[in-house]
Amino acid sequence: MSTLLQNAAPAVSQHQSSQRSAPKAGEPEAALREHATAVRARRRQRLALDNAQADAVYIVRSGLLGIEAASPGKHRQLLELFYPGDIIRRSLVPDLPGITLTALNVTEVWRLPGRSFDALLAASPEQSAHAHRRLADQHARATLHASIIGALNGDERFASLLVELGLRLGAAVPAGISIDVPLSRTDIADYLALNPDTLSRITSRFKARGLLMHLGGGHTVLPAWDALLGASPVATTLQALHAPRPA
Repeated sequence: MSTLLQNAAPAVSQHQSSQRSAPKAGEPEAALREHATAVRARRRQRLALDNAQADAVYIVRSGLLGIEAASPGKHRQLLELFYPGDIIRRSLVPDLPGITLTALNVTEVWRLPGRSFDALLAASPEQSAHAHRRLADQHARATLHASIIGALNGDERFASLLVELGLRLGAAVPAGISIDVPLSRTDIADYLALNPDTLSRITSRFKARGLLMHLGGGHTVLPAWDALLGASPVATTLQALHAPRPA
């Protein structure tokens, strides 16, 4: 198996998540926590993005969030995914019809006004540099996703998403890389701009090739990580943007 996931962290328990959400005084993020409101969202709960003038900032602490848009009479689009540590700023989100920020599983975020966020970053060069690096990484990920949708075929898109989820959410087990996938089949089809029937056929092909095993309840195993990397033309870039980083 590739060494790329050997340092991937195991799934975070609810207890560990709550510990992450309470940084000690003096830590760089402690000031953010002091001025933020902790919001816990259940799966499919929507967080306010309807007021384009309110420059709210959300910092993801645990779980997975997605930006969705739904024009009247059009199919829903899942546009972007946000992982723990990501920063979502309302002023940076396009004012699309039906724009929402949706929890794709049980999620915790910190919410604070944009002006407070700016003031806190101005007071801490370390925190400011970290936030700008994070936003730059997110922009690079969004650009890559647009390239995946525009340039890759369905099988390559699906392989790329599995690589991303493996890097972000996977844990090494004897059978391969184990993931509790928080995305529904509809979510995946929307995110990859695929027809659900097309996605079903692609999934069947990946199972037949030994690249994917569904164990029920959203639990998935990727048995052949190196072969999966080979199925995505952008695997190297995905690794650069999504591989676990040292704390």
